[in-house]
Amino acid sequence: MASKKTNKPQTPLAKSFPDPVLISLVMILVCVGTVIIASASSARAEDLHGDSAFFFIRHLKRVILGILGMMLFSRINYQKLKYWGFPLMVISVGMLIYLLIPGCVEPIKGSKRFLPLMGQSVQPAEIAKLALIIFLADSVTRRGDDLKTPPGYLTRLFIIGGVCALIQFQPDFSTAFLMALIGIHALYLGGARIKHLFNTGLAVAPAAVIAAMSAPYRIRRLDEYIQGILHPEKVSHHLNQSLIALGDGGIFGLGPGKSYQKEFYLPEPFTDFVFSILGEELGFIGTSLVVVLFIIIAVRGIKIARRAPDHFGFVLAGSITFIIASYAIVNLMVVTGIIPVSGLPLPFLTYGGSSLVITMSMVGILLNISRYAVKSSRYQYKRKKPRAGN
Repeated sequence: MASKKTNKPQTPLAKSFPDPVLISLVMILVCVGTVIIASASSARAEDLHGDSAFFFIRHLKRVILGILGMMLFSRINYQKLKYWGFPLMVISVGMLIYLLIPGCVEPIKGSKRFLPLMGQSVQPAEIAKLALIIFLADSVTRRGDDLKTPPGYLTRLFIIGGVCALIQFQPDFSTAFLMALIGIHALYLGGARIKHLFNTGLAVAPAAVIAAMSAPYRIRRLDEYIQGILHPEKVSHHLNQSLIALGDGGIFGLGPGKSYQKEFYLPEPFTDFVFSILGEELGFIGTSLVVVLFIIIAVRGIKIARRAPDHFGFVLAGSITFIIASYAIVNLMVVTGIIPVSGLPLPFLTYGGSSLVITMSMVGILLNISRYAVKSSRYQYKRKKPRAGN
């Protein structure tokens, strides 16, 4: 349960410089991703558009938008975001519903995930991700112990479930599943009872299994994954090419721009499997450094959350850190064959518009919270021992 310290809190270091380590690490990953995308996308860009730099230029524009978003949100007092949560939820839910209206959006590869807007493709699920954590962070801190009551907990759970259902109907099971974890994690940070969270897991698990098995392509992916474990020679084409790329890189890599797998061997070389191309060109040393950078970013995010001057900042910073870390973990587990193919992007490195811009904007929020950090946490977030009978 969240509770204040009894001793006098320290004065926040208001409007101090944002966390320089976090800024540096994020920009390093963005720059590395831009270089790898320039290489990984060249063959397909030349084949599809007659210009090897086509995807690189588009990505560079999105990087600039992402940097602007990060700078903007780093200067907006995060307390003002409390008033953004509900409007953003309404807008994002409206966009998700619009995607599902027959005839409004043409499906791409069998799913409706992108909404045409002013000549650009916007992914409403990414906006919904940001809206959900802001809304929940405000909700769980504004009403205090209301979250610990069954009605208060179930109300928020219903909101999370509604957003996830709309994403699942696109269909996009991976994003919907991770969105559910993000929402549950925000409730945990807000002080939800462990008993309620545990019961939710028991109730949702069967539904998640049914949803995962509801589409033939998901069943095929799961079958390929199981067959790959039982019979390594039958590993799926995606994973096989990914492992070849990582193996060919060796210790030091083939060098920037010298990947062979990008030449139509590895599917999605600059989106879902960009880490494989990174491993082929920069080797084990390059991939290890990227993993270390993600770990340090997660540690910095946790530190910012723990030093936040209020509960809203704590929940918001903790949720943003969880999003970045969970997406990175899932993507890295996919490209190395630990879990089935999911299609989730690798933060800061994967080619994409909405994902990159929203993720960097969330980093901006994290940086703004770091401006108001205190030397030792003004608030202490500890869970009370459950009473007998709870």
